[in-house]
Amino acid sequence: MKIASNKIADIIRYFRNELSAGYEKEELDTIMAWCFEEFAGIKKHELNIQTERTVSESQLLKFNFAVKDLKQHKPIQYILGKADFYGMQFFVNSNVLIPRPETEELVDLIIKEFQIPNSKIQNQSVNILDIGTGSGCIAIALKKHIPSAKVVALDISEEALKVAGQNALLNNVQINFLQDNILHPSSVIGHNSFDIIVSNPPYVCISEKDEMQKNVLDYEPHLALFVEDSNPLLFYNAIADFALTHLNRNGRLYFEINGMYGEETKQLMVEKGFKNIELKKDLNNKNRILRGEI
Repeated sequence: MKIASNKIADIIRYFRNELSAGYEKEELDTIMAWCFEEFAGIKKHELNIQTERTVSESQLLKFNFAVKDLKQHKPIQYILGKADFYGMQFFVNSNVLIPRPETEELVDLIIKEFQIPNSKIQNQSVNILDIGTGSGCIAIALKKHIPSAKVVALDISEEALKVAGQNALLNNVQINFLQDNILHPSSVIGHNSFDIIVSNPPYVCISEKDEMQKNVLDYEPHLALFVEDSNPLLFYNAIADFALTHLNRNGRLYFEINGMYGEETKQLMVEKGFKNIELKKDLNNKNRILRGEI
């Protein structure tokens, strides 16, 4: 079945007929609005008052392909090739995770703490390291809002770093991207010291796969998502050890965490000697952010 005509009304009808069983109405309306703006330059507020307006054949084809992909639960961000994060736009593809609201909360906390008057780390040459940068959203957002910072971002994936580099250009910031494995860091990253280290590492246990939605499980990179059940704190342990020897005095470590292991991750930092440790909940009241100082 294809869209009946090139009219906006028929395109909307087709979306709803084909996708209403798999998407909530509000979500589907948002997806449709994004598609109309991206494929045809038609704003959301124009849809209901221009239902007889038509789109070109090439534009209509894009709507058909989008519906086909959406029926397979492909994330709309991958279909459009972009996502919004902290008021900025980022390129995304299947090599990087789609930036999420809880990660925006992590970035917001870092920026707000940095801006506190007399902050111990507030200076003109603050050095920031983002571990597991993916699309680069954390590093780029921090650089955009802390322009004086020198930001290094690393990832094990060469393909992810290509996307991150494109996003730095898109958002007009200078980031030093490095390919490295934090479980076995090279001397290149090892010779640096930092005032802030931040990471949103893989933290979903393999056993949690059955609880995940198809749009995440089938499309987002497993390398950036999963960790073995036998060692759920693998990356937090390695990054915390790295931070102990690479954070400057009064430096801070920030994590996005698996809420199931909030207390365990906090205890790991306690045992390693971090101070002023705080476990914070996200807007959904789940343990999501952990921060500490040395």
